[in-house]
Amino acid sequence: MDFQARGGYTSRMEAERPQTSVHVSTARTWRGGENQIFLLCQGLQARGQRAVIVTPPGAPLQERATRAGLETHELSLGQGLNPLGVIRLGKLLRKVQADVLHLHDSHAVLPGKMAARALPRERLSVVAHRRTVFTIKSASKYGGRVDQVVAISAATRAELERAGIASTRISVIYSGLAFPEPLGRDAPEARALRDEMGLAEDSLLIAHAAALTSEKRQMDLLAAAETLGEHVHLAIAGSGELEGQLKEEISRRGLGARVHLLGFRQDLRALWAAADMAAFCSEAEGLCTALIEAQGAGLPAAITRAGGMVEVVEDGLTGLSVPVGDVAALAAALGRLAGDSGLRRRFGEAARVRARERFSAEAMTEGTLALYRRLRASERGTGLEA
Repeated sequence: MDFQARGGYTSRMEAERPQTSVHVSTARTWRGGENQIFLLCQGLQARGQRAVIVTPPGAPLQERATRAGLETHELSLGQGLNPLGVIRLGKLLRKVQADVLHLHDSHAVLPGKMAARALPRERLSVVAHRRTVFTIKSASKYGGRVDQVVAISAATRAELERAGIASTRISVIYSGLAFPEPLGRDAPEARALRDEMGLAEDSLLIAHAAALTSEKRQMDLLAAAETLGEHVHLAIAGSGELEGQLKEEISRRGLGARVHLLGFRQDLRALWAAADMAAFCSEAEGLCTALIEAQGAGLPAAITRAGGMVEVVEDGLTGLSVPVGDVAALAAALGRLAGDSGLRRRFGEAARVRARERFSAEAMTEGTLALYRRLRASERGTGLEA
């Protein structure tokens, strides 16, 4: 038995009983954050926990989670404050007897905090997830009813602390992936992709996957690619607002034969298998799950020192890092990798091992479950260690 500071005792069995967590996403698209929620809830369910996913109607996360046998509910919270959505979320929390309300994106925080009033604090813990390193306008967003903020990297934690959030209220839990066995270069999917791009057998391919937005700085990547040999190609997987501008820039630089825009691809295994290296040159990244995927598939990477990317790539061991916006340094790093097959092999093997150990879905799930247990022990005054 463990002493309970609020007057009484609670058994360890009670403190470690399965928990019900409600996971709220307001996203209507499928990106890295939604994949993290999906994998986390799968992992929690596999460990005997009850995980309930709340999404807008028709969201890709809701559809995929339902197919996988996860418990889902459709609820419109909107981009602002939807009073009816708040009321319905509060009713759901009571109905499922939630222990934890986990708010996975910025738009979910305010309505989630308000809905949490449906249950007393000693009954319901509230966790908010922070996945970016963008400047936080007000620390009050993560105050009040929020008990803990999960930062996906040390860089994200540093931004939260700069905003005035106490370090004791921040837990760093790296995003995790379910790493399939990598496809080989000779896999039909990889060969088909290289054939689609018209690559010769001795051509080298740089892979990049991200939303086509300004903070990803794909224009820098085009400028760096222009300096490389004619046998070096660049494949960009993703969609977004800058697609038209990128097409114009590719044409302007005369790179149409060597730069390939692949559009959005949910499954990137063929791209990683077809490629010889990866490149990411963002100006802001919470962590970058596409980079983790590439490293886990055994690709060396050239990156900029933005946010959590330096926690994924160990400079000189699994890849090379350069300052943000330094196109010459980026081109030199890519040129070094392109010109040294032995270096690519060494970096790639180290990347595969390190990424799969440090950024697995299992590690993310265990870290999150340990946080839930610490919160329960704290709220009930048990003092138990996770």
